[in-house]
Amino acid sequence: GTLMFFLVGQFELRAGLVSLFAERDAKLRFLKIMNDVEKNLTGYLLVVTMINAGLGVIVALGAFLLGFPNPATFGLLAALLNYVPYVGPAVMVVVLFGVGLVTFPSLGHALVAPIGFVALTTAEGHFITPTIVGRRITLNPLLIFIALAFWTWMWGPVGAFLAAPLSIVGLVVFNHLFPHDDVKLPD
Repeated sequence: GTLMFFLVGQFELRAGLVSLFAERDAKLRFLKIMNDVEKNLTGYLLVVTMINAGLGVIVALGAFLLGFPNPATFGLLAALLNYVPYVGPAVMVVVLFGVGLVTFPSLGHALVAPIGFVALTTAEGHFITPTIVGRRITLNPLLIFIALAFWTWMWGPVGAFLAAPLSIVGLVVFNHLFPHDDVKLPD
């Protein structure tokens, strides 16, 4: 909902914020920062969406191979729930276990899908996503991992959800306020 309201009122918000600055140079710097933040956040959202779609395809394929009914539904649910760190995958584990208990005759067979999903989302959340996002957004994967750990510790799942976007915004603002000066080595 917040994203929808932001997109609807984006131009008015930007115009209002630009009018707060008195000097032309400050207004231009603010607009450059805002454009760069939007570009980087859009790239981040695109990368995360592609990763979640890949996770959904893998889950759907796994559900099909294990004999779950409607495997595409499980793939779609996994892709959507993966946007909510920790809580979404936890809900998916409960769903997989519940359907596994109803579908399969043994407890061991019912546990295969949830255990596989935990392994998959652990690898995705701690290694794959930080590495790909770090390369795409030119953030150090270690910085993404530390930001994820810190903001999760501070704010729980909401902090985990906001860790990468906050890091991106912080890096963009820092790079615009303190631009890199190309230092030339003496000959």
